[in-house]
Amino acid sequence: MKKSTRALLGMVVVLDLLLGIGTLWLVLQVSSGASTTTVPPAEAIHTITTMGGGAIGVVTGVLLAAWWYWRKREG
Repeated sequence: MKKSTRALLGMVVVLDLLLGIGTLWLVLQVSSGASTTTVPPAEAIHTITTMGGGAIGVVTGVLLAAWWYWRKREG
């Protein structure tokens, strides 16, 4: 496996893991009542998970596009 592929996998795993942990933490804060919201908790949790999943998708997509561009330039 090339260094660029290992670097991409490492960055994707680390960044996605951090975003996932942050999303989980926010959901746990809202569901336990430690953080209050102006909207019902179910709606807040839905919004948090939607935004967290979207962020993970965007980060993964950007890193894959950057990797593809880098590999094409090396070619």
